[in-house]
Amino acid sequence: MRKRSLVLAAALAATFGTTLAGASVQATAHASATARGLIVGDARFFPVMLIDQCAPADVARGKSLGINLIMNESCPGIGPLQQLATMRGSALAVLPIAAAKARGAGLVGWTYPDEPENNGWTPASLAKKLPYRRGNTDGLVTFMTTGGGFLRAAPYASAQTAPAVYGSFARLADMAGFDLYPLGHCQSDLTAVYNAQRAFVKLAGSTPTFQWIETGPIKPTYCGGFAMTPAELSAEVWLAVAGGARGIGYFTHTWSPNHQPFDVSPGIQTAMTQTNALLSSVTPGLLGTTVASSANSPAVKLVARSGGGKTYVFAVNTMRSDMKAAIQVPALSNGSVTVLGEDRTLPVTNHALVDHFGPLQVNVYVQTP
Repeated sequence: MRKRSLVLAAALAATFGTTLAGASVQATAHASATARGLIVGDARFFPVMLIDQCAPADVARGKSLGINLIMNESCPGIGPLQQLATMRGSALAVLPIAAAKARGAGLVGWTYPDEPENNGWTPASLAKKLPYRRGNTDGLVTFMTTGGGFLRAAPYASAQTAPAVYGSFARLADMAGFDLYPLGHCQSDLTAVYNAQRAFVKLAGSTPTFQWIETGPIKPTYCGGFAMTPAELSAEVWLAVAGGARGIGYFTHTWSPNHQPFDVSPGIQTAMTQTNALLSSVTPGLLGTTVASSANSPAVKLVARSGGGKTYVFAVNTMRSDMKAAIQVPALSNGSVTVLGEDRTLPVTNHALVDHFGPLQVNVYVQTP
């Protein structure tokens, strides 16, 4: 998630009272993975993550934002059982794979070292050093995060690592993701979030995927010290979903000049809360079966899914200007769709709808037969 010189910790946390997203909170949360995403307990689970949140206050803040999974790769001076105790009642936990013998309440699995391709690992050497296999019978799952160098476009492409290597890393784990951060690469075109997600899905094969989303510049000097907008954050999250993500995470760390594990502006925190609430409300669609969809404008990136007896369409305008688009989804019945989060419906004629989009606007449509 950072460059080679930065040591990351990883964590996946989930909000729960007596249950967490439908999954019972047991001493250890039984988890598994399919191509459609994670299953925790007996429920499908869409992880909304923070990384390396080691203090109780960090975990509590994540819960207030609607975070549902925290990944701790490294919490210096805090042992695995203490980390689990910190998250108990507020979060499900993913711990470093080196702690794979630990057990405790809310534990769902392990994370491999971050960005292994940038830190001296090959898929073979990592598998040999940490021979914990996906689909392990202990009822816990593994996570892998790589960089975004597999995207064959400037300025993201890696000259040192072939795209196929990223796929080999991804397939070591039960669930795999990557970080891209277009704004942090001084790129205002957020289409790369969608393109990279689609490319990673292909590389990962049957492994479900996720993407880490930037929340602002990691250092004040990055790209002239840009200030991320709520619309940009929302667009990045939903572009990852449209590209095939079965989970998302927010990268909240900065070095300005000292390291802070959570350094996010109030406006972006509000956008995270609102986005997470919408994600939670459409979980059956996020983890449903993908169905055919298309738009008459290449600026609109979308995915349609069937889940929970409903058809969902997630669409994002990648332009920073207003536009109008027609969206075709054969699974939609003629009649109408509801636009979630807005007090309106739209007609569906010949399995298509027409809608207006503001700059970087996200529209979520749902139809109940």
